[in-house]
Amino acid sequence: MAENNTQFEIPFDVIELPSKGLLYPGADSTCKVQYMTASDENILTSPNLIKNGKALDVLLERKIVDSPIPVKDFLIGDRNAIMIWLRATGYGEMYPVKMTDPETFEEFETEIDLSKLKTKELTVQPDENNEFEFELPRSKKKIKFKLLTVADESTITKKSESRSKGSGSLVSHALTYRLQTQIKEVDGNRDPNYIARFIDVMPAYDSLKFREYSDEIEPGIDMEVEVEGPSGTFQSTLTIGLNFFWPNARV
Repeated sequence: MAENNTQFEIPFDVIELPSKGLLYPGADSTCKVQYMTASDENILTSPNLIKNGKALDVLLERKIVDSPIPVKDFLIGDRNAIMIWLRATGYGEMYPVKMTDPETFEEFETEIDLSKLKTKELTVQPDENNEFEFELPRSKKKIKFKLLTVADESTITKKSESRSKGSGSLVSHALTYRLQTQIKEVDGNRDPNYIARFIDVMPAYDSLKFREYSDEIEPGIDMEVEVEGPSGTFQSTLTIGLNFFWPNARV
C-alpha cells in the first residue's frame, strides 16, 4: 500500500496594517496572516499560557508568517486589527456579548458586527525617531512621544501589578507608567529621570489632553461600538482578551 504523503497547507490572507508599516523600518504595509485552525484552539485553552498571559502572543506568533516585525514590536492598533481579522474569519463576524444597560443596570445579550468596525489610519507623520510632537495646553511644555507596542503594554501591566502587590496598595500606577513609557522628551530634555519627575507633577488637564491626542492619532481599529440596550442606544468599548474568541465573551 502506498504511503500517503499528502501535505496540508494552512491558507492565509494578506492584511493591510492600519499603520501602513510606517513605524516599522523596512517593513511592508501589509502582513501575511494564516487562518485559524482547530489546533490553534489548544493555545487559547492552555492553562499555563493563560496563567502567564502569553496565550494571545503565542497565537500571533503562530499565525503571522514571513514578517520582519517581531510580535512584541507590533503597535497595539496593528495587533488589534489582526486579532479582529482572526476572530471574524475563525468564528464569524457576529460577536455575541453580554452587556449591562447603563440606565437600568439590566444585563442583556446582543451581537456586535465586527465587519462594521472602522479602521483608523496614521494621519500624522512621525519624525526620524518615529516620535510625535505635542504641546501640553496647560504647562505649555513641548513633548515628543511614541506610540505603544505590544511589549510596552505588557511591561506596563506587569510593573503596575508588581508595585500594587509589593506595596499592598489598591492604587494602580498603570497611567503613570504609560506616560513614562510614551513620553521621550520634554522641552528638549531626554533624561528619563527628569521626564519621570515632570510626569509626577504634570497637570491632570495636560495628562488628559495628551492621552486624547495620542489615542486620536494612533492607527488601529476604532473599538467604540454603538449598542442597542433595553433603555436605548449607548456607546461601549470593545475589549480584546482570551474570551474575545469564544461565544460567551463579555465587553
